[in-house]
Amino acid sequence: MSPKEFRSIVRESEWTAVSSGACQGYAQANVVILPKEYAFEFLLFCNRNPRPCPILDVTEPGDPHPKLMAPGADLRTDVAKYRVYKDGEIVDEPTDIIKYWRNDLVGFLLGCSRSFAWALEAANIRYRHYSAYRSNIPCNPAGSFHGPMVVTILAFYNAHDAVRAVQISSRHLLMHGPPIHIGDPAEIGVESLGKPDSLFPDRPVAEPPKAGEIVMCWGCGNTLETVAMESKIPFMIIHCSCYELVTDQLAEELAVL
Repeated sequence: MSPKEFRSIVRESEWTAVSSGACQGYAQANVVILPKEYAFEFLLFCNRNPRPCPILDVTEPGDPHPKLMAPGADLRTDVAKYRVYKDGEIVDEPTDIIKYWRNDLVGFLLGCSRSFAWALEAANIRYRHYSAYRSNIPCNPAGSFHGPMVVTILAFYNAHDAVRAVQISSRHLLMHGPPIHIGDPAEIGVESLGKPDSLFPDRPVAEPPKAGEIVMCWGCGNTLETVAMESKIPFMIIHCSCYELVTDQLAEELAVL
């Protein structure tokens, strides 16, 4: 179905699952909503940390419609599940945020790796996907915003597929770009791939890497969770992990030519 059709069934609460398989080929976006007084600091934070937080669109204060990426979308209703943070603590996980919306709120759409995953699949690249994990790589702070980077980890069966994955993801700079680490994840603070990170206990994990497999780590939009918790912004709304907003733009339209 088209992104508009998909968003309409999310808006009517007829879709409650994750968005990862929806609208093949279309870019999906991580969503952040916060008060105008913190918007510039967050914009600066994203500018300093483009790998985990590449910016796709920013709304005007009080306007829930992302006019560049999905003009007909409504950030208050078109994500199947949200997380509401107050002072770094999760206080609610609603299916819409109409009751939380205020005239001073600014919405950010950030690139998501689901978008370049379409390109990997189109190239017949085989890999195993691991959960999101907190790394020991600190994000570059900006104003009130700081925290460790979260990474998405993929294991490739051979060098050919690994090289192709680097080439393809490097074209998708607005979807986290190339990997930030290749090799043993323990070198960036991820000690075990056999169990999920405590911050993401519900995320599925794969078997530990096998001999000969090539493991690579990408910046991940789940960094927003660690930033919300550590920065303790008074009020901040984030999409629930894996429940992204589907935009009207094809991932390939946003790729580097």
